[in-house]
Amino acid sequence: MNKIKFVWAVIALMIIPNVAFTQNYTNSPYTRYGYGSLADKAFASQRAMGGIGYGLRNPSMINPMNPASYSGVDSMTFMFDAGVMAQYSWFQDENGKERRLNGNLEYVAIQFPLMKRLGLGVGLEPVSYVGYHYGTTEKLDLINGYAQMEYIGNGGLSKVYGALSYDLFKRLSLGVKVAYLFGDIIHNRIGYISDQTGYNINWIDTLRTSGLVYDLGLQYRQPLGNYKTLVVGLVYTPKTQVHGGIRQGTLGLSSSGTVINSQNYSTTDSVFEMPESYGFGFTLNKLYHYTFGADVLYQRWADAKFYDITNALNNRLKFNIGGEYIPNLMTNNYFNRIRYRAGLFYTNSYVKVQKTGYEDSGYKEYGAGIGVGLPMVDRRSFINLALEYSVVQPEIKAFVKEQYFKITLSYTFNESWFFKQRLQ
Repeated sequence: MNKIKFVWAVIALMIIPNVAFTQNYTNSPYTRYGYGSLADKAFASQRAMGGIGYGLRNPSMINPMNPASYSGVDSMTFMFDAGVMAQYSWFQDENGKERRLNGNLEYVAIQFPLMKRLGLGVGLEPVSYVGYHYGTTEKLDLINGYAQMEYIGNGGLSKVYGALSYDLFKRLSLGVKVAYLFGDIIHNRIGYISDQTGYNINWIDTLRTSGLVYDLGLQYRQPLGNYKTLVVGLVYTPKTQVHGGIRQGTLGLSSSGTVINSQNYSTTDSVFEMPESYGFGFTLNKLYHYTFGADVLYQRWADAKFYDITNALNNRLKFNIGGEYIPNLMTNNYFNRIRYRAGLFYTNSYVKVQKTGYEDSGYKEYGAGIGVGLPMVDRRSFINLALEYSVVQPEIKAFVKEQYFKITLSYTFNESWFFKQRLQ
């Protein structure tokens, strides 16, 4: 394919986000709270390493977690990365078990140098997912009795970003990432009460969010001799206010689902904020042989306003550790040129889960990832496969325990597009 046409095709895909992110990625009941389940910032190659990224600087890998890494791309290289995901989840509580399968396109990104020591990255990636569907029996004041209730939610937040990175000194790189946040989160609560009212009632709550968010990154490289390098990375995200429009209303539904009437529809604005965040990480690298690193992320969600209220969410702390091993990059043996990856992660919930008869509570999530980077014929491009297993463990046994197995597959296209051939 003509290279210019290929670039325009990638850009066109990035500016049609509603096509890329229309399907649900989850069926977790915990996505009913907050902005839903927070998306992993890492791409497939990093997820297989436990999700590390703040200190990761690899010229053959796009790293969206630290904008300072974008200047690490080779001066003659253009990179494109696109990932798809499939997730098999199973849930268990006091009432039984349930299993669900989800999947879709997840992210698209490109990266290339603008000039010597200056790199550019552009991409489309998810921020959060909302997807749940479950039923309960509850007491309703409307009928002064009990009714079957159905809860349905979908949507989520995404962002389109652009990032610049500059090598300020030989070992120090700075970067900035500016992203436009957007998305709709829809919550439906249906009460099946037609015997008392003549129809059922659907309460609808839609949150439409948009705004700009920023990341500031830094990476410092320290040679250790014998082709070894220590890379330390920092990322700071300031608290930013985003627009939030809330549309609420009630629909009267017949037993077949036909709308009989709509009432009490209103649209209001409220204050929403993305939290101040601090990310720190490091990697220890040996050229063409191995990478090992660890990350820690702290997000001040309790200080960020949600529906104009602070302390509606919990502060979040996340740990990641992992690495990559290449047996022998210079050999013709294919299996020795494969990148073998593994890692672990742990985090607490940023949402406060609510249930009748219990105080607001949360959950812990922990898991492991493994994967491979399969080199293509050109030895520059890769197919990346990441397999993750995770447990969502509630703090209260009466809440739902969730486990999921996730497969992320990506293609990293890496080619020298800016090299000028010499005529002999």
